[in-house]
Amino acid sequence: MDKQVFLTIEHRKDRLFALRNVERDKTLEPVEVPSPYESSVEGAGDGSLMQHLHWYLETFLDYPFPPRTQQAEAVQQALQRWGQAAFRALFDNRDAGKWLSEGELNIKVSSDDPQVLAWPWEAVEDPQHGVFAHRARIERKVNRDLPDPPELSGKLPDDCINILLVTARPYENDVNYRSISRKLVELVKEKGLPASIDILRPPTFDQLRKHLSEHAGRYHILHFDGHGGYGHANGGNERFQGKEGCLVFETEDGKPDPIAAHDLTVLLKETAVPVVVLNACQSAMIDGEADNAYASVAAGLLKAGIHGVVAMAYSLYVKGAQEFIPPFYQALFESGSLTEAVRRGRVEMYAHQSRSSINPDIKLADWLVPVVYQQEAFDFSFAAHAKASGGESAQALPEEVLKKEDYAFVGRDADLLKLERALRRKPAGILIQGLGGIGKTTLAKAAVRWLEETDGLGLGCFWFAFDDIKSAGFVLNQIGRTIFGNAQFDCREHTAQLIQALRENKFLIVWDNFESVCGIEENGLLDTDDREMLRQFLQSLRGGATKVLVTSRGAEAWLGGGRHCYPIALGGLHREEVWEYAAEILDDFGFPVDRGDAGLGELLGLLDGHPLLIRIVLLEAGEHGVADTLRRLKENMARFVEEADEAAHNRMLGTFALLIERLPEVQQDLLVPVSLHEKHLEGRLLEQMAKQVENAPSRSEIDRLLAALVPAGLLRDLGQSIHQIHPLLASYLRQRVQP
Repeated sequence: MDKQVFLTIEHRKDRLFALRNVERDKTLEPVEVPSPYESSVEGAGDGSLMQHLHWYLETFLDYPFPPRTQQAEAVQQALQRWGQAAFRALFDNRDAGKWLSEGELNIKVSSDDPQVLAWPWEAVEDPQHGVFAHRARIERKVNRDLPDPPELSGKLPDDCINILLVTARPYENDVNYRSISRKLVELVKEKGLPASIDILRPPTFDQLRKHLSEHAGRYHILHFDGHGGYGHANGGNERFQGKEGCLVFETEDGKPDPIAAHDLTVLLKETAVPVVVLNACQSAMIDGEADNAYASVAAGLLKAGIHGVVAMAYSLYVKGAQEFIPPFYQALFESGSLTEAVRRGRVEMYAHQSRSSINPDIKLADWLVPVVYQQEAFDFSFAAHAKASGGESAQALPEEVLKKEDYAFVGRDADLLKLERALRRKPAGILIQGLGGIGKTTLAKAAVRWLEETDGLGLGCFWFAFDDIKSAGFVLNQIGRTIFGNAQFDCREHTAQLIQALRENKFLIVWDNFESVCGIEENGLLDTDDREMLRQFLQSLRGGATKVLVTSRGAEAWLGGGRHCYPIALGGLHREEVWEYAAEILDDFGFPVDRGDAGLGELLGLLDGHPLLIRIVLLEAGEHGVADTLRRLKENMARFVEEADEAAHNRMLGTFALLIERLPEVQQDLLVPVSLHEKHLEGRLLEQMAKQVENAPSRSEIDRLLAALVPAGLLRDLGQSIHQIHPLLASYLRQRVQP
């Protein structure tokens, strides 16, 4: 193991000292390090380096084009000059210069001056070996005497790192809900890390205090993923005392609730955890106008008894955070050191500096934004020897949820956030309503998996696909027999007991394809009495712990409207989600489609983000070219516009025609017997049906038809020549093919 070299840059009585291994050498002379508050930026106008650095990290990417690119370059050059000047002041012509080559370097900046703590120490640069931030473990410490952190609970486990994740999204058009948390959850799962992640629901400050109090000694890390700020009173909020930082939690109804640094300090003292990670803008920001060194959220948490805090000195773009978080946590598990984990995260940010979707070629040197405040290091080294928990749920997930989808679940963060908030409302039902093929079932499955992975599912999940259910009693009996462990449970005799158990205990029940109950195009599968049983069952659960997630193409107003079934209208994928989904499909098919082709953008834009239609169109574009597919789709949509009342129906007809009308005539004839099937299709039975006509098609022709519909997502091959039919294909064939 490399030798550990510790260097403290200590600020005492307005003088800086460089101390090796914290040895207070009486003969050591103070060093003169130039202040970045007094350094200028050539060719960038008035203002100090610190002012221009603030602009560069937080505003430059709003318009990353000339002449701002030249201004940004000037800021980077000025920062480099300051970093090298600081290096010379600290290390030239003194023994300290030799320390750099003796082993692993650890640097601690110790001061009670807000300005000195705010200096970009991560940018100190050795002209020969580069900036310290990529080589050294760097931390800050408030120089004032602080009481030792409270003794840690003996309950803290040493076989797993427990993380409490607070994700707050209180603003309109906010950052995607799972932009950070999803990467963290996936990292733990994919790498088999010994970690458990719980999400605070709801993400209010009161709930945080309550949850930490009820789970004392459980969590090693509190990770806040949201917004922070720094300034005077944050819009006149009387809770702020001059210039100080804040974290923005949510209120019970999802509105912004900024909590000032001093309030965080006071209110978290009794429930302190060893380490806090603040993926929040400006959570480490502090300046010379601050009243004290604890005005930043990061330093304030040290005062509250937190051992170590990872925070952001400036605003950090989501792309930057996504580069930082995975290597940070992976390194934390491997090294056990908070400062080493931050160093590795910075290195990854440095290696991938593209942050702008407007101008992807522009790079942003935001690797110096994450900083560490540490009063006393917490040793995570036990994690390197711990074993992953295996990720098994207390109750196995339904088989339908575990079925692997053709493509990775993309986007839908806004819909998942709506769904999570709806789970906290009084209505027991939550209705996901949307067009066929829009992704209702996919969203429901993803929601169940997400809740299970983040300790939000409760005692388990029940899944019922109503396109194959003929009795309401079957549904209630299945739930009752599982909960009570009684194979003879009969809802006709014990409905009250079942409802009481569900109201008192948290379960999630999914009613999928619920339009089949009443029927949209045909008569429903359940009679009036069965429907009434389901309606009363749902309404009796209002205000209880159990929720029922309903997916349907219809409004299902008969269930009781918004009072008993809160509606979430599911539309198409958003623009960035469309491109992410399209990239998955194009990579899978291996089609040589030019993704920079403006025609491809126009083609996808015609589909309003409908996932199934996107898949069909990309299949056609890959085989026949973007230009030809775009032309034919426009022609089809113009042809169907007179008979399709709604634009959505017009898009569906026009897109399906792309595929269907290219089929050979014999395969198009086969669509007639296919249209007589509803949920599943068996090749052998289709062959028998086809033989009833003259010049019957061969079995090989039938297999070619089925093979043509699978890549488009209209059929799913279940093996042994059995295929699952997409409901939208069944609907289309009934309208367009059946005689």
